[in-house]
Amino acid sequence: MSNPAVKLRSMLALLFVFLIVVVVQMGVFIVEQVGEKSLPDAFLLFALADVAIGYAGVRIVWRCLKQAYLSRKWLKHFRANRHAKLSKRLNAKYRDWGTEIIVIRDDAFVALTLGMLRPKIVLSTALFEMFDDKELEAVLLHERYHCRNHDGPKMFLSALLADAFGYWPLIHPILRYYRTWKELFADRYAIREMGTELYLGSVLLKLSKLGHPSRNEAGVHFADAAMNYRMMQVLEPDRPVKVPTALLRPLLASCSLLLLLMLGGDS
Repeated sequence: MSNPAVKLRSMLALLFVFLIVVVVQMGVFIVEQVGEKSLPDAFLLFALADVAIGYAGVRIVWRCLKQAYLSRKWLKHFRANRHAKLSKRLNAKYRDWGTEIIVIRDDAFVALTLGMLRPKIVLSTALFEMFDDKELEAVLLHERYHCRNHDGPKMFLSALLADAFGYWPLIHPILRYYRTWKELFADRYAIREMGTELYLGSVLLKLSKLGHPSRNEAGVHFADAAMNYRMMQVLEPDRPVKVPTALLRPLLASCSLLLLLMLGGDS
């Protein structure tokens, strides 16, 4: 399967089908316990299922509360440190995008997409010192892709799944693959819109020299992941980027555990 978009959709479909089966099986355990059906015969299995259900529920609630708190906290911080002149200039220049751009006073590298329903692009004043106009446009185009594709809610959902069902071996390889290609697709959009890899490549090169720039947990970040693959895509644009999946063993392990769970429930 050479097309990464098709492969990614197939892997996500596999993940959601697997999770649906897991959730249904959890529901079966709950119904059987409520009906007091054969509880003494599989007490340990039911107890483990209860722990898993409780863990998933607690992690989902915690992630939702944490995300809501962080979003409000960082948006308040960004608006309080807003650079009015630069924000106004960028919003006027890119008014056709229909996306709010917030420039904040900060000496650290900040470039991210923030918000669920109405995503915003947040940049720090440090970028205006680090990059020229074309390089800055490449960063903005990368973030615009995330806004147009609603990657904020998608990344939140992926974090939710990792928190709630991370004990299944299948979860993390697929989500890691998704996050890597999310950044590669955003870079491809920036390159396509600018007609050259030059400016984005210059941004990535400068960024690689920073090491690990500061970040917050409430948005989708320009420097989020997959820098090696992103550099490879820029340096060798005619060569397909191959991101390993390492999916066979996690898939077999997850299916084996799920089968044991289903058989235990039926007994």
